[in-house]
Amino acid sequence: MTKNTSRFLSHVRAGILDSFGIGSHDSLRFTLLRKYLSKEDLKELKSMIAASESQHRGELRLAIETKLPLLQVWSGKTAQMRAVEMFSFLRVWDTEENTGILIYLLLAEKKIVLLADRGIYKKIGQENLDSIANEISEGFKESKYKKSLSHGIQKLTEILTKHFPAQGKNPNELPDEPYIV
Repeated sequence: MTKNTSRFLSHVRAGILDSFGIGSHDSLRFTLLRKYLSKEDLKELKSMIAASESQHRGELRLAIETKLPLLQVWSGKTAQMRAVEMFSFLRVWDTEENTGILIYLLLAEKKIVLLADRGIYKKIGQENLDSIANEISEGFKESKYKKSLSHGIQKLTEILTKHFPAQGKNPNELPDEPYIV
């Protein structure tokens, strides 16, 4: 089985799981998500992001996508490519100091991508973000979803506090609530 076929089947499987939700449109949409994170987990992650951002001038944006449309998977779209699209769509680049960071999760593939704006890259670099993404990914392999995300947010907080400490005016420029696709 080719790698692309395997990816395609993981999204088909996710679509089947998603279609067995019972009740409202929201329950259909969140069936697969609930396998990984509860509503309470999402509220706690929102609070963690808000607390993190009070300590530095960075802006964190968590985007969670259960699965990609099958045509996109079959045509070769990767989690990295989708993260770039989400970075633009969610306007993570649109912060005063160019200090936005996207934490993108593609649950069907258990892929985690961290992307940052140019202000972050100047001081932190993609290597540090990739290292944190790998740590989150390792936690996902052990089914420690919220714990590994919390750890990743804490690591980002430490790095951002060091390079972009909060000072004076520190507006919240991006929503703290996880964006669910």
